[in-house]
Amino acid sequence: MVLLWWLKEVSRVITPGTSRICLNPIVLIATACLGSVALLQAQPVYLLTALVTLTASAAVIRGVREVLSAYVLLLPFILLYSVSALIIQLVLGAVDPHAIFINSCRIASIALLALTLMSMLSISEFISYVGRFFPKTALSIALTIKLLEVTATTLVKLNEVYSVNLSCACSGIRGKLLLTKALARAVTYLSIVNALEVSEALYTRYSVIIKGLRSWR
Repeated sequence: MVLLWWLKEVSRVITPGTSRICLNPIVLIATACLGSVALLQAQPVYLLTALVTLTASAAVIRGVREVLSAYVLLLPFILLYSVSALIIQLVLGAVDPHAIFINSCRIASIALLALTLMSMLSISEFISYVGRFFPKTALSIALTIKLLEVTATTLVKLNEVYSVNLSCACSGIRGKLLLTKALARAVTYLSIVNALEVSEALYTRYSVIIKGLRSWR
């Protein structure tokens, strides 16, 4: 399935801490904020230079394959923006392909900056740092990351099982539709069960967890 392949690419690209370089969370956040503002305000010539530089930097830090996967991730969103902007320009009677191209480069530059910085972020260090000042926020981040990891793993495993079982029952478009329906239903039900289990564990151990997070100060 193309969708499953795309989801795997997305999962690999947005996974933090994949780079051998690890920077302080505060430095990363400050760089992300300042860099995003600079890219939003940059002139077209400097913006194209920044895009090329960010692409080369991401290739050095994360690898060429990761850069290609990042563009695969960004392509649907950039196409959606380009088509929407073109339709709006046609309705208004002021078609400007140059503006669409520049804004698409701006989106790609900011996304590449974020993905590159994310690869240099240690989640455990980030949660530990946030937990010193905002224990509840750190707990929410940790739970969100864990639930996303569990959901992604569950989706891959269910697809392996269902693709074998349903391929024997039917094939073609009907088989793909049944597979998609079964995956969506199973992932939804299991996500609800996982959320309830996490909520129950959090409810019974909340005071101990918060006390542990506050002890990091």
